[in-house]
Amino acid sequence: MALVRNLSARARFVLTGPDRVRFLHGMVTNDVEGLQPGMGCRSAMLTVKGKTLAELIIYADEEQLFLELDPEQRTKIKDVLNKHMIMDEVELADVTDELPELGVYGDDARAAVEAALSAPLGELAPYHHRRVGAVRVAAAPELGVPGYHLFSDVQVPGQPIGDEEWEVLRVEAGRPRYGVDVDEERLILEANMDDAVSLTKGCYLGQEVVARATARGHINRKLMGLLLDGTLPAARGAKLSGPGRDEAGLVTSSVVSPRLGAIALAYVHRTLWGEGTELVVHDPAGPRKARVTALPFKR
Repeated sequence: MALVRNLSARARFVLTGPDRVRFLHGMVTNDVEGLQPGMGCRSAMLTVKGKTLAELIIYADEEQLFLELDPEQRTKIKDVLNKHMIMDEVELADVTDELPELGVYGDDARAAVEAALSAPLGELAPYHHRRVGAVRVAAAPELGVPGYHLFSDVQVPGQPIGDEEWEVLRVEAGRPRYGVDVDEERLILEANMDDAVSLTKGCYLGQEVVARATARGHINRKLMGLLLDGTLPAARGAKLSGPGRDEAGLVTSSVVSPRLGAIALAYVHRTLWGEGTELVVHDPAGPRKARVTALPFKR
């Protein structure tokens, strides 16, 4: 049975006007100019200092760009976009309240969506999308399993995903959550969001910082996975230490996975990224061992 989750709280914007592509291309980290209708991408918006202001998903249509982002970023990003579009022929519409959204996930997701819409979907690359009647269907890889976002008032039978189960799936997939694992204090290259960044596109807001970090060949910390000893999640913000380094990083998210046991997302110093490197998590309840692993966690 497919897993389903109401995503209507997420923010949804529409950009129209002849300058929409050029304008957004200069505002975000990924290549908007390369998107053809029906294509999409994960991207981010940075501060002038290169820190991560927002994550957003961009879908290209013939006459508009459709944007999707976390609900907490709705007002902030709307204000940023409006501030910068003064000299451009671009209009921004906030359609959050008028357009419902549903997430459908799992090995049975495609069959469930096709049955609900009475139409075949065909293959969709990550973030690519198509219209089925009045419904926009987009391939959604954020949980590391087959998934779709449906933009319309449509119902798909399935097992609802509660907040706790969603958090487990998100952490297993190594997907950072804005405001938890990534924020305005983090560089985009630290946050396991490589697919949101084009290293070949031209100038955009915050690009000089990304270019310098790329030219230098490394960043000091990166979001990694931790396999934890014990049966409880680690405290958010718990400090890490490791071989030769007392200040090795910190935990940002932690859950107990039915498959993997206690796991965490954590920023880890670059000298300790090796698979299986043993660290100590300094939890309030007492220190415990953890082993570094790449993201996503192995299924």
